[in-house]
Amino acid sequence: MNSGIERRAKPVPVGNKMLIHPSVCVWFRGILAAFVCGISVRVAAGEPLLERLRLSRTEEGQLVAFNRGNYQARELAKVLPLDLPWPVGAELAKAVVKFGVNRVVPPATQPMPSRILGDVFLVGQDRRSTNLTYMVDCGAEGVMLIDPSYDSEFERTVANVGKCGRKPGDIKWVINTHCHTDHSWADYKFSAAGAQIILHEADATAVERGTRVTAFERYELKEFPVSRVDRRLSDGEELRLGNKVFHVIHTPGHTPGSICLLLQVENKNVLFSGDTIFYDGMLGLQSLAYSDNDRYLKSVAKLEMFKLNAQPVRWDLLLPGHGVIVLDRAYLDVQKARERLEHDLMLGRELQVMPHSLPEYRRRMFGRPPTTPGE
Repeated sequence: MNSGIERRAKPVPVGNKMLIHPSVCVWFRGILAAFVCGISVRVAAGEPLLERLRLSRTEEGQLVAFNRGNYQARELAKVLPLDLPWPVGAELAKAVVKFGVNRVVPPATQPMPSRILGDVFLVGQDRRSTNLTYMVDCGAEGVMLIDPSYDSEFERTVANVGKCGRKPGDIKWVINTHCHTDHSWADYKFSAAGAQIILHEADATAVERGTRVTAFERYELKEFPVSRVDRRLSDGEELRLGNKVFHVIHTPGHTPGSICLLLQVENKNVLFSGDTIFYDGMLGLQSLAYSDNDRYLKSVAKLEMFKLNAQPVRWDLLLPGHGVIVLDRAYLDVQKARERLEHDLMLGRELQVMPHSLPEYRRRMFGRPPTTPGE
């Protein structure tokens, strides 16, 4: 008989345990359905499905997205006694464990695709090396990629562009910060798909003819997969792509035609630095043919003193070709690169990429508080 009073289902005991209340199950199924439906709607609407950069605030006050290798080496320099030699190879891995630098670590590679700032996204690479490929949404006219890297990652990069809400056919421009194979290998595939290939005039011939400036032998290639170059850049040029304006800065040294790009986003100065500037004093590989250390130093000094419309530029974000992404106070990294180059060249020291084993770096870092990797 219906008494007019709502009868609520009760949880049913099983042994000495209590099953979840039926109303909770209904609620949970509703939440799950809404979540799945929400994803379906987002995909159908073309809304980006993005990962999130794991950001850390360092003891120097910078907000950065570490990769695991750089993070562990930097943290090890804070705790490894100065009277011990810097470990290499298998000994480095043992030291990381011994000094507890392996307990909480960032991802081995950057999460992607992810939004960095505004219309700037990270779309590669998470399988090979530490290469970083960026996408800039230039509005209705299309998107631009910076340093597409390996041809084996072409499909993966295009798929990540799709997860950022754009179609494969929207990829209209590909810029190489320089001609080295790990940055330009996929050019020929993007060119065949209809994108314009753009790089500095001093590196353009290397990509078109597959010369040794591309350093293709390092990648066990018998020859470089050549590509047509549609546009040659020069220093000081304003490159207008869709609704974006990039300022071209010729920074030779790593290669004759290395460039950096300035893009202003949300009142911040973004530096796409290729292999010219990296986080925390890391340098580009200078042991390759056609590298020029003196020109490299001059290029870094040029960035440190760079002006736009007669006004000094204070670098905010650093988006390099490899490794760690810097979200603020990037001018510190330009300064560190210049100071390190001046010091090493004055001593006649061979330039090495990573700074962590250098005596002056270890003295500066030892005893500093740890940086907790972002989650």
